[in-house]
Amino acid sequence: MAGTLSIQCLKPGGGAFVVDGGRPGFRAQGISTGGAADTRSQRAANRLLGRPDRATCLEFTLLGGHWLLSGKGQFVLTGADMNWRLNGRLLESYTVHYLDGDGLLTGTMAVQGLRGYLAILGDWALTETLGSAEIGLPEMSPLSMGWTTSVNWKEEVPYQADLDVHRHFPSAPYVLIVSPGPEWNWLTPAQQALLLKQVFLVSPESSRQGIRLAGQLPPFQLPSLISSPVLPGTVQLTPAGPILLGPTAQTVGGYPRVFLVTKRKSLAAAFQVAIGGEVRFELGP
Repeated sequence: MAGTLSIQCLKPGGGAFVVDGGRPGFRAQGISTGGAADTRSQRAANRLLGRPDRATCLEFTLLGGHWLLSGKGQFVLTGADMNWRLNGRLLESYTVHYLDGDGLLTGTMAVQGLRGYLAILGDWALTETLGSAEIGLPEMSPLSMGWTTSVNWKEEVPYQADLDVHRHFPSAPYVLIVSPGPEWNWLTPAQQALLLKQVFLVSPESSRQGIRLAGQLPPFQLPSLISSPVLPGTVQLTPAGPILLGPTAQTVGGYPRVFLVTKRKSLAAAFQVAIGGEVRFELGP
């Protein structure tokens, strides 16, 4: 048995993106890595459908939006709790759902978490550049109202569910385990202690490029830095506060790199902290 399930954007919500495995290996050419902001939730959705961990999904930020599903197929919703409904019926997250016909999929403002994910069984009919369908290159169109694609599948998967739906939500305040960055020793011991003691708030100006953290730090008088390589998980110390770089961050930066998040799961969890949520840093082993 085979079939097709198409999806059309009626309202993209707070920010919707096509995400997959990104474009690793091209940072030397100035191309960001990409990929899901919360790789744990992306992988959970794909695994329930028997798909590769890095297979194509939709990523939603803060608000789920409205989407028209048509045809026959299976799908999974993970990540933030956005009160997803199909034709008005509340859906369980981390559960394989089946559709045969037309369905209006709607998501509200996130009740818990910040980013949600939709995986649909099959191969997504999207154009890829450098092995990825994500935006980030000039010829890649952003996802907006009217965007549509089809997903073709060959075999259904058995019903599956994961009852531990809260394991992808960060604690409050979220303690981010970090290692010292290249410019960590530019800070005095007193400045280092202050940075580790401070509880920061996630700024509304945060995005997939980076989480901007607001706090009550005094100005740090640090030497100027020639633009140097940065990676997702780098924490840059700017005059306005720290920025935790995300999947679509630039490849070079000119602010001191005071921390580096080395554990992928820790970085993924940080991108589920809600706007206004609390984050602090802790040096790991």
